[in-house]
Amino acid sequence: MTKTFTENDLLRFLYDEINEDERLEMRESLSADMELRSRLEELEEAKSALEAFKLKAPGDVVSRILYASKNLESA
Repeated sequence: MTKTFTENDLLRFLYDEINEDERLEMRESLSADMELRSRLEELEEAKSALEAFKLKAPGDVVSRILYASKNLESA
């Protein structure tokens, strides 16, 4: 019997959050199912894009936050 994998299952696989039995079953399904493999590749691309994305606050915002935190500590 072939298991149907959800997007959540693919994400758990991608982030290494599944047990060994699930991993083996997922790998078998990925080797046989081109659509599933394609969905996993799309999620891998999204993960890479998220990891590459860095937020940087403007310097004046950081300065105001640091100033405010120092004032709270001395109060």
